[in-house]
Amino acid sequence: MLQQFKTSARFRSDQGGFTLLETMVVVSIVGILSALVVPDLRMMFARYQLNQSSQALYNHMMIAQSRAISQNTMITAAITSNLGGGGQAAFNGGVPPVIFPQTVTLLLFPAAPATVGFNSRGRSNTPLATTTIQIASTSYPGMVHSFSLSPSGKAYRCIQQVNPCLQNR
Repeated sequence: MLQQFKTSARFRSDQGGFTLLETMVVVSIVGILSALVVPDLRMMFARYQLNQSSQALYNHMMIAQSRAISQNTMITAAITSNLGGGGQAAFNGGVPPVIFPQTVTLLLFPAAPATVGFNSRGRSNTPLATTTIQIASTSYPGMVHSFSLSPSGKAYRCIQQVNPCLQNR
């Protein structure tokens, strides 16, 4: 009987596994690494939202210019910005609107015309000045993209804060 007990005790001591101390070390390392990675993920998501918003505005403006020429009519976009972020660019002429997420805010330069668009020849409807729309991240105010529309109808998109943006970057 004593022999049977020794065999059972030996069998238990040979079992593999992790001690509580080893498990706690691994959990603390994973916690430290995740604390370092989370801020980068938030900035990456904000950068993604900003890039998608500025690219959507640029694409819709190009569609509006194309439709203005093909339909021989003026197509405009009414730019609205919400106080806490978000907003939209509502187009006429069958161009779908651009809905901006709450993570971005819009600034229009010059501030007076709340509409931008194209005449039937594809030129800007504000012939005397370049209109610039800046799209900024609400989480990271230093992250700003710019969209400019020159009087000739040329559209520019910059991934930085430039007024006016006269080169696609």
